Amino acid sequence: MKKAIILIACLTLLPIPVAAKENSPQTCEIEPALPETGEYSPQQLQTLASQNTVRIIGDSNGGSGTLIAKQGNTYLVVTNAHVIRGVNNIQLQTTDKKNHTAKLIPNRNLENLDLALLEFQTSQNYCLRKIADFIPYKQTPVTAAGYSSEKREIVYRTGTVEQIPDRPLKEGYQIGYTSDIEQGMSGGAIINSRGELIGINGKSAYPLFNTGYTYADGTKPTEAEIQQMRTVSWGIPVSTFLARVDQATLTAYSLPLPNVRDSLPQPQLTGWLGELEQKAKQFTVKIQNKSGGNGSGVIIAKDGNTYTVLTSAHVFSAPDDANKICNNCNYEIVAVDGKTYQVDNNTIKVEIGVDLAVVKFTASQENYQVATLANYNPNDNDYIFTAGYPQLGNSSPWRLTMGTIFEKEQGLVTIRQSDFKSENVSGLQTASSLTGGYELVYTSITFEGMSGGPVLDSLGRVIGIHGRAEGEQAFDEKTGDSGSSRGQVQLGYSLGIPTSTFLGLATRLGVQAQKVETTIATRLNNQQIKSIQSAILSTDISTGNTTASQWIERGNQLWRLRRYPEAVAAFDKAIEQKPSFVYLAYYGKGLALDWDGKSQEAIAALKSATELKPDFKAAWESLSVINRTLNQFEQALVAIEKAIQLKPDNPNLYNEKYLLLKDLKRYKAAEVAIEKAIQLNPRAAFFLNRGILYYELKKWDLAIADYDKAIAINPELALAYINRGILYQELKKWDLAIANYDKAIAINPELADAYYNRGILYKELKKWDLAIADYDKAIAINPELAVAYINRGILYQELKKWDLAIADYDKAIAINPELAVAYINRGILYYELKKWDLAIADYDKTIAINPELALAYINRGLLYYDLKKMDLAITDYDKAIAINPELAAAYYNRGLLYYDLKKMDLAIADYDKAIAINPELAHAYARRGLVYLEKDNKQKAVQDLQQAARLFQTQGDTARYEVVMNLLKQLKIK
Repeated sequence: MKKAIILIACLTLLPIPVAAKENSPQTCEIEPALPETGEYSPQQLQTLASQNTVRIIGDSNGGSGTLIAKQGNTYLVVTNAHVIRGVNNIQLQTTDKKNHTAKLIPNRNLENLDLALLEFQTSQNYCLRKIADFIPYKQTPVTAAGYSSEKREIVYRTGTVEQIPDRPLKEGYQIGYTSDIEQGMSGGAIINSRGELIGINGKSAYPLFNTGYTYADGTKPTEAEIQQMRTVSWGIPVSTFLARVDQATLTAYSLPLPNVRDSLPQPQLTGWLGELEQKAKQFTVKIQNKSGGNGSGVIIAKDGNTYTVLTSAHVFSAPDDANKICNNCNYEIVAVDGKTYQVDNNTIKVEIGVDLAVVKFTASQENYQVATLANYNPNDNDYIFTAGYPQLGNSSPWRLTMGTIFEKEQGLVTIRQSDFKSENVSGLQTASSLTGGYELVYTSITFEGMSGGPVLDSLGRVIGIHGRAEGEQAFDEKTGDSGSSRGQVQLGYSLGIPTSTFLGLATRLGVQAQKVETTIATRLNNQQIKSIQSAILSTDISTGNTTASQWIERGNQLWRLRRYPEAVAAFDKAIEQKPSFVYLAYYGKGLALDWDGKSQEAIAALKSATELKPDFKAAWESLSVINRTLNQFEQALVAIEKAIQLKPDNPNLYNEKYLLLKDLKRYKAAEVAIEKAIQLNPRAAFFLNRGILYYELKKWDLAIADYDKAIAINPELALAYINRGILYQELKKWDLAIANYDKAIAINPELADAYYNRGILYKELKKWDLAIADYDKAIAINPELAVAYINRGILYQELKKWDLAIADYDKAIAINPELAVAYINRGILYYELKKWDLAIADYDKTIAINPELALAYINRGLLYYDLKKMDLAITDYDKAIAINPELAAAYYNRGLLYYDLKKMDLAIADYDKAIAINPELAHAYARRGLVYLEKDNKQKAVQDLQQAARLFQTQGDTARYEVVMNLLKQLKIK
C-alpha cells in the first residue's frame, strides 16, 4: 500500500562578511538624524551631496558633475552634455579642492540625452552615494547641489518634486522640482531625504525660451502644461542614465543593472486567465511610501466609504528596524482606477510576531471590489498566482505571475530558510511557520513591491499574502557587485502567509473579512493547465545582464519557470565572471541540473560549490538529497553530517538524516535523528515521519500516537489521516480506517491517494463496487497513477473481467514501462487464460526489470511445470529460493515437481521446509501426506492429512476439507 512520506530539500546559505575599507579620508556613512525613517537632516544632506559633487572647469565652459562609480583608481563622473560642449581640456575639482584631469568617454547611447560621461584617475578615496534606480514620487523632498558660477563655490538648494510627466521630455528630462537651480549647478547631484542619488541637475525654472518642453517622441504638451512646466527646475533621472549607458560601462564599473531590464513582461492573458487577472486587479492596491518604495495590499472589507486593506507589516516598517512601524512615514494607497488616498497612520494595525498588517482608507464615491479569502491547505503542485505592484525600473506596474505551490508541510521541508520558531509568539502562529508566520512556499517569480499582494488560487480567491523571497548574501569587494536587492540575490522560492493565519488574528486586529470560503479549488482541466503552462513558458526573461549577481537571479527565475537548460546557461554566465560568490552560481546550476534529471552533473556542480566555500551548508544538504535519491546512501550521509555540523539547529537537516538512516534500515539511529528534529521544532511533518518509522517497525501504538499528534498540530494535514488509515487497515480496524480516509477526502476532495487507499480497503472487504468507484476517482484525479490501474486490474481479474483487467495493466505499463508488478500481474492473467507465450513474455520482462523478484521466478516456474518443462521449472524455483530462502511457496511448488518426478525424498524435504516457514500451509501437509502414502508410511500420512483437514476447516476451505476427509475414510476402510 502507498505510504505518503514528506521528503526534504531544504538548503540555507551563509552570508559573506563585507570587509571594511581602509584609509578613507572622509566619513561616507553618516547616521541619519531620523533613524526610524532613514532620513537625514538638511545639514547632513548638504554634507552627503558635497561628497560626490565635483566642479567641472573647461577652457570655454564649466559647471558641475556627479561622482557615480569607481573602478580601482578610476572614477566615473556623469554631467550634462551641455556643460562640456565645445570644451577641449576638462579639469575637475573635487570636494577636497584637488584638481584632476578628466577625459570624455564617448557613448553613442547617450547622444539624444543631455548627459555625458567623464573619467579621471586618483589614488584618493571619494564617497559615492547609493543610487535610487527609480523615478521619485511627487512631493518627494530633494536637495540639489552644484557649483555656482557666480559664487564659485558649491551651493545647495532644497525643494520638492512637483512634476513627473508620464513620459520624458526631450534630452531625458523627467524630474520637475522646486529647487532654485542657478547657472553652474548643471550636472550636479539631486538627492532625496535618504541621501540617495535620484537625478542630475540640468535646467533652471523660467527659461527665456520654451523650446525644451517637447516630449522625446516629438509631441508637445498643451500650452497650459508648458506654462506649468516653466515654474520648476528640471533634472534627468539616474534610472534614465542606467537604462541608456552602454553595457561595457555598466560592467566595467559594476553599476547596477537598470531595473527596467529586470522587469518581467506581463503576458497578454486571455480567456479564463484574463478574467482571473481582471478580477485580481479590482481588489489589489498599491501602498506607496512618499519617501520612496512601495508595497501591495488586498481589499478585504468595506464599511460605508471605508475600506480595509490586508498587507505585510514590513510594508510599513522603519528603514532601520524591520520590526518597527514607521509612524512618521507618509503613505498613500493607489486603487485600481489610479486614484490615490492618504493613509491615516493611526489605522495601521499589526500583531507582534506575524508579518501581517491592516490599514484603512476612505473613498467617498468609488465602489471598489472586496476580495474573497479561501481558507484551505493547497495540494502539492497546485497552480497559483501572485499579484501586486513590483518596483521595476521607473515605475511600479501591475504584474500577475504564475507558478506552483507546495502543500504547507511539504513546502517547509523544501525551502532553504531555517528561521523556524518553536515558541508561540502571537498565540496563533504555529510551530511549523518561519519567522513572521510564513508557511506557504511557491515558485511564482516575485519582486520587491509585491509584498502584501495576494497569493491566489485558480478561482481568483486569496489563499495567502505574499511577503518574502529566499535570498542569499552576495558581495564582491573587487567589483562592488552586491546583488540587486539589499546586497542579496534571489535564489530559491517565494514565501507567503496563509489566509488561516490572518483569520485567526482578525479579531485582535479589529477587522473581519467579509468574504471567506473553505472549499478547495476545483481541479483544473487539461486545457486550463496547458494555458497556464504556455503563459509560464512564454515569459520573456531578459538576457541583457552585466553582473554575476544578476545572472544568478536570471538563472533562478528560469529555474522556477522550469526552463532548465536556459537556467544552466545563465548560471554559467555568472561563473564566467568569477565573482567572490561564484559558489552561489555553482549551487544554482546544481539545482537546475537536478530538476532537469541530470543528477550526476548536478552533483559535480554542487561539489564545486563546496570546494569553493566549504562552510556552504546549502550545497552539502543538496548533495545529500541527490545522493539519497540515487541510493548512494553513504555519500549522502557524509554530506548531511557536514551540513549538520554547519547548522546544528536546523530541524530539516535531521529530518533528511532520518530519511537516509531509514533507507539504510538503521532504525534506531533514524529514530534518534527524527526525535532531534522534533525537539528543535515540533512540526506535524516530523511527527508524521516518525509515525511512518514506527509503522514499519510494527510499533502500532507509537505510530498511532504520532499520527494523532501530527493531526493535533495540523488538523488539515490530509497525509496524516491517510497514513493513520493505512495503519488501522493493517490492524483490520476497518471502520477506523474508512473514517480516516473519509476525513482526508473531506479536507481535500482532489487527493488521489485517499481514494486509492480506500479502494484497497473496500477490495479487502469485498465491496467491489465501492472499490472500483474509488479507483475510478483516483484515476480521474491523477490519470498517471499507475498503481491505481494495477489494483483496479487485479480487482477486474478476480471478477473475471479479463478484458478490463488487461486494459488496466496495459495502461499502467504505458505510464511506466519499467513497472515490474504490472508485467507479473498481466502474466498471471495470461496464465489463467492459458496464453502461455504471452505469460512467459511478461514473466521474462518482469525478471529483466527486477532480477531479484522471487515471485516472478515462482510464477514462471509454475508455467514451465504445466508445460512439462521440468528442468526449466526447477531452475526457476531454485533461483527463487536463492533470492528468498524464506519463501514457502517456492519450496511447496518444487515439492510438487519432485513428486511428479517420483523423487519422493526431495519432495518431502521441500514440504518440510515449506511447513517450517509457514506452519499454517494446509496444502503442504496434504501433499506430504500423499508422499508418505506413496512410501507406505501410513501413520505419517494420516497425521499429515488430519492436520491438513483441521487447517482447511479453520481457514474456511470446505471443498478441500471434504476431499481430505474422504481420503482419510478410505484409508480407515483399508
